[in-house]
Amino acid sequence: MNQFNMSLFLPPISPVKDSATGRTLQPPTLTPYKKKTLQEVYELITSSKRLKALTEAVRRAAESGDEKAYRMLKQQTLPYVTPCGVFSYRKSDRLTEPSGLVVADIDHLDSRQEAEKLKKELFNDLFLCPVLAFTSPSGRGVKAFIPYDTARMADAKQNASENIYWAMNYIEMVYGSHSCQPDREAPEKTHPDKGVDRSGKDLVRACFLSYDEEALIRRDM
Repeated sequence: MNQFNMSLFLPPISPVKDSATGRTLQPPTLTPYKKKTLQEVYELITSSKRLKALTEAVRRAAESGDEKAYRMLKQQTLPYVTPCGVFSYRKSDRLTEPSGLVVADIDHLDSRQEAEKLKKELFNDLFLCPVLAFTSPSGRGVKAFIPYDTARMADAKQNASENIYWAMNYIEMVYGSHSCQPDREAPEKTHPDKGVDRSGKDLVRACFLSYDEEALIRRDM
């Protein structure tokens, strides 16, 4: 099995500031904690009691409808990885080892049931063939780690970037109807940003980890 190595970073991903003074209480983490294999990431998101407690707190914030509180709690408490590879520092030009993976992030789905359904559909897609798929911190999104050929071109950054675009475009084309129609079990109004998150196309794109005991991993790659 391919190891698919990546960097694990501890929170926070952005500065923690005093709400009254604006003074920085804790700077963002820019140096990775350690290198992790795909299998180790899977074990973390399926068995860590600490991550389970953090995820539950973040989801309570998400379900409250306070988007600002949800984002702040997520950014300040959740660990994250860089699926595209191992970095010596959280900067795109500090890649030391490409993983051969890109991440597709589908967010703002109408219900947790829709997220679980899409997670299985993406994982079973024979063209994408994700090696890992799990439910996002909000509970209404899916993160899929998709492999690509690192030997296709010499420029690792360009290779990864092109495959990120390819994965995003493919998911929008094939699953666009899925991403635009509300789940029948969820009468809420569809979120305007529902679908593939195109905000993170950088090589050092972060992927927040969240507890998911039903995460899917492919062991035959």
